[in-house]
Parts: sequence; C-alpha cells; structure tokens
Amino acid sequence: MVLFLTWWYGEKFRNILEYFGVFLVYLFDLFSVRICLTTLFSVWRRDRVNYKGLALTEIFQAWSLNIASRIVGFFVKIATILVYILVSIALIVLAIVFLGLWLLFPLVIIGLIYLGFKIMAGL
Repeated sequence: MVLFLTWWYGEKFRNILEYFGVFLVYLFDLFSVRICLTTLFSVWRRDRVNYKGLALTEIFQAWSLNIASRIVGFFVKIATILVYILVSIALIVLAIVFLGLWLLFPLVIIGLIYLGFKIMAGL
C-alpha cells in the first residue's frame, strides 16, 4: 500500500504536472503567439500594395489598402491571442480540477471500502 501511495502521489503526480505543462507549451506554439506578438502591426498575409510608379490618387488608394490590411492583421492576431488565453485558462482550470480529483481518489476508494464493510456488518 505504501508503494502504491508513493507512486500515486509522487511519480505519477509529477508526470501529470509535466503533461499539463507540455500541453500549455504546445498551445503557445499552436496558436503562434510569439509570431502574432512580433508581427502585431504588420500587414495581413503580406497583402501590401507597392507605391512605385503609381499616380497620386493610386498612391492614396494603395496607402489606404495597406492601412486596412494592417488593421485586419491587428484584429485577427489580437483575436488569436485572446482565444489562446481563453483556452489556456480553461486548461489550467481543468488541470486544477483533475489534480484535485487525482489527489482525492485514493481516499474515495478507502472510504468506499469502509462504507462497504459498514453496510455488510449491518446486514
């Protein structure tokens, strides 16, 4: 019994913590948070119009399109980062609940065995 509890609360508990940590790092990479932060004000999908050789009205149109592309890129990247934050918070809450259940599970088993003996003694 001591070996089981040592394994349950020691090695396996650490493994589960490592799994959740690795999953958080994976989510950071999956949502490309570093790229979103470094290119926050860049144009969206490299959708940029070149000004070279254009008339003045066309330069203004190209400038407007470039600004619009930057605004779209900004909002898409901010939305991506916000979704990443929400998913990470959900994972952390799930991890806390799971770890709480993990810590209590052996006590539940012992309690059920005790309850079973108590019911059997009453019959």
